[in-house]
Amino acid sequence: MLQTIHDKAKGWIAYAIVGFISIPFALFGINSYMEGGSTKAAAIVNGEDVPAQEVQQELARIRQQFGQMATQLGDDSLKTMALNNVVNQVLLRQKAKEEGYRASTEDVATAIAEISVFQKDGQFDKATYESFLASQRRNQAAFEQQMRDDLTNGQFREGLQTTAFATKAQMEQYQTLRNQKRELELFTVKAASFEPQVSITDEQITKYYDENKSQFMTEEKVKVAYIDLNLEALAKAVPVDEAGIQAFYEEHKDRYLTPETRNTSHILIAVADPAQDAEAKKKIEAIYADIQAGKKTFEEAAKTDSDDKATAETAGIVGDVAVGSWDPDFEKAVFAAEVNKLSEPVKTGAGYELIRVNSVKAAVQQTYEAVKAQVEQDYRRAEADKLFMDGAEKLQTVAYEQSGDLGPAAKAVNATIQESGWLTRTKGEGVLADPKLLAAAFSDEVFKEGKNSELIQVSETQAIVLRSAAQEAAVQKPLEEVKPEIIAILKTQGARQLASQKGDELLAQTKVNGWAALDASGLGKAEAIEKPGFIQRTGSTLAPEVVAKAFTMPRPAKDQLDWDKGVLANGDYTVIALKAVEDGANTLEENSAQMYGSVNGARELDAAMEDLRARSEIELHPENI
Repeated sequence: MLQTIHDKAKGWIAYAIVGFISIPFALFGINSYMEGGSTKAAAIVNGEDVPAQEVQQELARIRQQFGQMATQLGDDSLKTMALNNVVNQVLLRQKAKEEGYRASTEDVATAIAEISVFQKDGQFDKATYESFLASQRRNQAAFEQQMRDDLTNGQFREGLQTTAFATKAQMEQYQTLRNQKRELELFTVKAASFEPQVSITDEQITKYYDENKSQFMTEEKVKVAYIDLNLEALAKAVPVDEAGIQAFYEEHKDRYLTPETRNTSHILIAVADPAQDAEAKKKIEAIYADIQAGKKTFEEAAKTDSDDKATAETAGIVGDVAVGSWDPDFEKAVFAAEVNKLSEPVKTGAGYELIRVNSVKAAVQQTYEAVKAQVEQDYRRAEADKLFMDGAEKLQTVAYEQSGDLGPAAKAVNATIQESGWLTRTKGEGVLADPKLLAAAFSDEVFKEGKNSELIQVSETQAIVLRSAAQEAAVQKPLEEVKPEIIAILKTQGARQLASQKGDELLAQTKVNGWAALDASGLGKAEAIEKPGFIQRTGSTLAPEVVAKAFTMPRPAKDQLDWDKGVLANGDYTVIALKAVEDGANTLEENSAQMYGSVNGARELDAAMEDLRARSEIELHPENI
């Protein structure tokens, strides 16, 4: 959840305090840090226990981040990733503390106050803050301690990254290498072309099956019982009566107001570059003076002088302008202008403009009868919004407090418990095809421990709590069923081996005889040699393995070729001939220092983390996650 808050914040390290924000620190409970939960340690870092709960929270964040891909990566990979992330955070916090970094209480309070999900009408709201944390099952003091740690870690990271610097010579060398070009010639030995030559015996098939049985299992399955809190369904069920709808109309009349529109014409002198500002201003003032002096009509000037070519064809007519759809400065000028009177030059987001309002259509209040159907729809939605927010909080709380049964939660929100068909980790049905719901259905909490899931927000208008209703274990597929799959695997492996063997033979011969060796190899003719010419490190359409290898090859001697290979992920073997190297321009760009500093900063941080891990005592206990 902390990462969700990260994404909504405006930048916790770089924020600026415009005015004094007075927030009673007592409301944050900063001095009373204590949180329940599992006492198991997922790791011990320099003698400090890392609670399994922290890693589980990071694991949930990663699953949500990766979505459908999470099921493909597998639980073990995700757990390793989550454990390493949390260990790194602990190491950073320990090092930051050792170096004297610390986020103050005021820093924490200000950062929390600036998070939009804790605000109401643009201001921090204590009740909203407490309600949000409660809905996420988070202890306030624990959250604030995590916030303090995160801010402190951020200070330390920023200190490492911003102190990284580069000399002019380093930046010039960086630019030279970054812009370097290399001329290549290539020939690719296609692995797939060797598949017809690969023969597979029954013994090979049986051996592969016996050695790789875990590859040939059915997917474990689960049926889930679930409560679907759906705003649209709630809206349809909202009871309505004439008096209630009419009262809603009276209270929200401004919603049913046809806004004032102004038929407008303009002349635009665009400013694409701030350096052009003075020239554009001078030009618009000259046009304005000519119109005022009668040297040109507005229409003539619009046709000949305006940079807005679309409206120039209609003598400057923009059309009807209403508030909320245009550049704010343009709207302000339009609604301040008198009808049929030319405005003085106005600076807008597009440049400098002359504006003339041709006519005005006054705002019109639509009658209740005319908009009754829309009012009823809006009323239902407004009431459903309240029911949805209240229901989500109740559903979350009751499902958590009585985690062994969905019945009490369904009763609390007056909902029906539904049941799915069979789901796998990669395939669901209907709303249950959502990756977040599949991940929850197969989470340890639901699948292994038999508990209700947390409240899962599918969208802004739908939330679901689920639990396991039935399970089907993974079973071994019989050999006959998977035999075609094994044959395909073995043919691919054999074809790759042949491609590698033939590729190595060709590469050895080309180093002696050049491309003349291609004809003798029987793999192809000279016409099959690719000649992409000069390529750069980025922007090439060649396989990334080939590009990466090409830029590690030594510079060839004059009129000679340097040879190497690039093996692609699909098993194709590319013979690479490097013909020439052309160093790039070392001219420093405006952002060169920042760009190189960012690269250096990232390296500094990576190096610091490697050093911290190497010098630290770390015990990992993934079995406790």
